[in-house]
Amino acid sequence: MGTATSTSIAQQFDQDGALFPIPVLSPDEVGFYRARLADLEQRLNYHAERLPSLHEYFAWAYDLSVHPRVVQAVQEVLGPEIVHWGTLVLRKPPRSPLFVSWHQDGEYASFLEGAPSISAWLALSDSTAESGCMRVVRGSQKTRVEHVQRLSNQNILRHGQTVAIDFPESQAIDVELKSGEMSLHHVDIIHGSNANSSDHDRTGFIIRFTTPAIQPGTKAVKAAGASSCSHLKLISRPVDPAPAAAFEAYRAFLCSPEQSRRLMEG
Repeated sequence: MGTATSTSIAQQFDQDGALFPIPVLSPDEVGFYRARLADLEQRLNYHAERLPSLHEYFAWAYDLSVHPRVVQAVQEVLGPEIVHWGTLVLRKPPRSPLFVSWHQDGEYASFLEGAPSISAWLALSDSTAESGCMRVVRGSQKTRVEHVQRLSNQNILRHGQTVAIDFPESQAIDVELKSGEMSLHHVDIIHGSNANSSDHDRTGFIIRFTTPAIQPGTKAVKAAGASSCSHLKLISRPVDPAPAAAFEAYRAFLCSPEQSRRLMEG
């Protein structure tokens, strides 16, 4: 798939449910954000495959979540009024058996209340078929399917949500991205990823975008538009540089019962 242009994004996204590659970050920017992640993990003494909600604690993550080139691409699909309701760093170390089961994000995002939603998957390292890039089933966003829980300690999805239908994996395409590129995918597209069989890490920064027409009281970041979003619990940009208290608060968040839950082989 060739590089997307602004004139083709909405039409192509409506048809396929996914769009890539979209250039976003320069090599220097990628280096900056990778350094911030490395610094965070050193301070926490914690190397994890998943780091949720970084934008609520650290200004660099907040800034990346509303990066102008990210927001511009999302607006081509969702329109001028957009917010985001979450961020998540997913990492697969070299030769990692970690995978993501086939699922639809809409299965666990009931608070959207029908508002359109897409995820931006921003590559902070090359994401290839060998390193376990995301895979999507084009067009599958048009139908919500039943999910079952299949627990595994190698599944990055902590609750093991997995589509309860069988389909030929030949229908799936690899969403290969170079470092600094981004993909967009629909909240209901069936997607997953395989293990990392390469000698380099696969690291992605994910941002969940929607419009202000979501459940009142939802925590969100206003990314673009003139709406006041007064019905939402808006998150402000964290203090920069982050004080020691921010790292301690994030450590406590990661250690909370919900975030630290480890799944046993099912």
